[in-house]
Amino acid sequence: MNINQDGISEQKLIDGQVSRSSVTSIHNSSSNKPLMREDAIAARLTDMRNAGVKLSRMAVESNVARDEMEAWIKGERSAEITYALSAWLIGIDEEIADRNGDFFMTPSAEIFLRAFEHAREAKGSAGHRGIAMIYGASGTGKTVTAKWAARMDDNVIYVQADGDRRTWTGLLNGVVESMNYGGRPAVGERLREFVFRRIAPGGLLIFDHAQLIRLSIMEQLLIFPDEGGIALAFIGNTQGYKSFINAKLAHINSRVRGSIVFVEIPGEDDIDALLEARGVGGRKEREFCLLIGRQDGGLRYLDTAISEARKIAYALGTQKLDLRLLKLGATNAGCWGAIHEG
Repeated sequence: MNINQDGISEQKLIDGQVSRSSVTSIHNSSSNKPLMREDAIAARLTDMRNAGVKLSRMAVESNVARDEMEAWIKGERSAEITYALSAWLIGIDEEIADRNGDFFMTPSAEIFLRAFEHAREAKGSAGHRGIAMIYGASGTGKTVTAKWAARMDDNVIYVQADGDRRTWTGLLNGVVESMNYGGRPAVGERLREFVFRRIAPGGLLIFDHAQLIRLSIMEQLLIFPDEGGIALAFIGNTQGYKSFINAKLAHINSRVRGSIVFVEIPGEDDIDALLEARGVGGRKEREFCLLIGRQDGGLRYLDTAISEARKIAYALGTQKLDLRLLKLGATNAGCWGAIHEG
């Protein structure tokens, strides 16, 4: 008889001989994990059952007695069982996320990284740096590439503009907060002086959602490449690019020096790179993935669909993602549905 890591036999779990108090104690070690919504848990369990995962297997893996799981599915939802199922499903998601990561090198990502490096090169005898401007369709890998660059190099700082981080002070506070072991400004020290002190020449400040940053603030940020040797990168959507071009800001454009990147919908090469990184193959599978991926936001949609398909495959105990699983995953991700199927 198989005994799991908590000393409980699989048969006892299947036969419903484990009490709720046992389940609670089993999952106390995971008490720091957030709790999934009940409807989200129910949807995941339904997906698994529709994909062919047996209830007995789900009971064993979640450390929830089979009769208690059946009762929960029927609507008798105790807090203990909800917590146990949530911890189990979140554990699956974390394992998949750790295995896959969020970054994969695509032709577009290579272009973005080259633009970053070009901006970081010293310009002239004064050592000024440049500006990279990367705009275009969503879901083409702009943000994940920028975050990856920041993870790989402590001299690269990623900040996302939002309602609180669109002013000069808000953006610089975002820079300070994003520094790894950067400390805090000294009493009376100005934010920009702190940034100059903590980021070495040749560093890079990446501002995402740049369409939210007023052009006057962009002009103020030029102090970093001009006086501190710190390059800038602005990442934004198509509308942000049009606004910048229409403003005809030659004093900013002259500093870009060839590092303007405008990306439209993902190309086949980008999609193939994602499929290779995620271990998806097959002619029909690729055709379906092209259908999902070649749209505004396509790489993001497709990566989410593959992640959802991977969760179902994980529950089934298989590594291969076939067309059926990809369609299930895309449906769960909200980018495919019965209306598309012929």
